[in-house]
Amino acid sequence: MSPDEFFVSCLALTLSVVATGIALGPWDAPYKIRSVAHIENRFGKFAARLIWVVVAIVSGGSAAAIVSGLRPAYATPTVHGEPPR
Repeated sequence: MSPDEFFVSCLALTLSVVATGIALGPWDAPYKIRSVAHIENRFGKFAARLIWVVVAIVSGGSAAAIVSGLRPAYATPTVHGEPPR
């Protein structure tokens, strides 16, 4: 795993932890984000919390995929020092 893959997976994992904290905790500031506030006004607080749970799951899944090296068939990892194909 290259350092940039490690960095991106750590960012995705951090976002997953923060989104989980937002969904489960008493923090109200993230619910003032325009798109989340619209969902909360239209469908209620429970739906807005579900949005944060979905963000957490997608971010955690992305972090796991990056760490495990999953990538599309057309993507080839570049080796430092070699030109991309």
